[in-house]
Amino acid sequence: MNYQEKPFTRVVIKPLERVLNEADKLVKEGMSNENMALKTRWSGFNRLMMGGLRFGNTYLLAGASGHGKSFFLNMLIQDFLDPEINGTFNKPFKILHFGFEMSAADEILRRAAAMTNISYSSLLSAFDKLTPQQYEFFQEKLKTLKEQPVFYVEQPTTRYKMYQTIKDFKTKFPDEELIVSVDHTLLVQSEVGENEIQTIAGLGKLFIEIRKEFNTLNLLLGQLNDKIESEKRLDPTNPSLHYPTKTDIHGSKQMYHAVDVAMVIHQPSLLHLEYYGKKDIPTDGLVALHILKNRKGEQGLTLLRNNLAQGRFDEWEYEKPRSMGYGYSE
Repeated sequence: MNYQEKPFTRVVIKPLERVLNEADKLVKEGMSNENMALKTRWSGFNRLMMGGLRFGNTYLLAGASGHGKSFFLNMLIQDFLDPEINGTFNKPFKILHFGFEMSAADEILRRAAAMTNISYSSLLSAFDKLTPQQYEFFQEKLKTLKEQPVFYVEQPTTRYKMYQTIKDFKTKFPDEELIVSVDHTLLVQSEVGENEIQTIAGLGKLFIEIRKEFNTLNLLLGQLNDKIESEKRLDPTNPSLHYPTKTDIHGSKQMYHAVDVAMVIHQPSLLHLEYYGKKDIPTDGLVALHILKNRKGEQGLTLLRNNLAQGRFDEWEYEKPRSMGYGYSE
């Protein structure tokens, strides 16, 4: 690939006066009655995110396989589009989802399962056939999704082709904000001669350019390595080692520094831990969401509950200690 095909060909120099005006604009927006952040259903998470997720930022959500990364991302997208949660957000936006791990139809079925309280396996009639009444209810819910501004890219590709796709999309819809989600970073194809870590590093740098050039809200899903599953890390007598750290994220050094917020979603019961961390939290249904890096907010830990029956993560109702810093969100 020659240099002209790459996006890093133009440097913008801003005078101080312009930067001061931009800073003043951010403060004025915060003082206004307008909602400048996209909220989620989880109040503890919203507080750690200074009210919600914002455009012009890149968020990394990492986790071990099967711990709910894609599930959580799906709920974020649902919440962004839910008028009961974000009805006061008055900027029009579209969502461009690079869904490399599963088909778009499969993702819609998982969303429909949460909306209808009909399990994913039941929707596929894996064990029992769906009744005509259930199918009619399912179709009614699908109709409510038709007008949602979500667009899908299913075929894994390279980061530079992703950049061009985002650029073309913004050109087509110049007056709307854009949310870009990637599920997930390990499935982005490498350029010729690159190894996996180099590809992840390049992707992180590219999304710095993307958020600056297009003011996108970027949601990137990453993977944990197997360090957190080691016998030492699962020792119940050393609970401080239960918590995920930066080095548990695959390609951590490069991607961690590139993003504005780095999070790890963790279900300790899947690692056969009965109690989690220094506070001996019972792990039945526990989803621990660790905020390891937060440029514009607080680091911390917020607790969710895996509500399997309803196909969602709920707020944790366990009695939480009140603490500051890297502890529980209040």
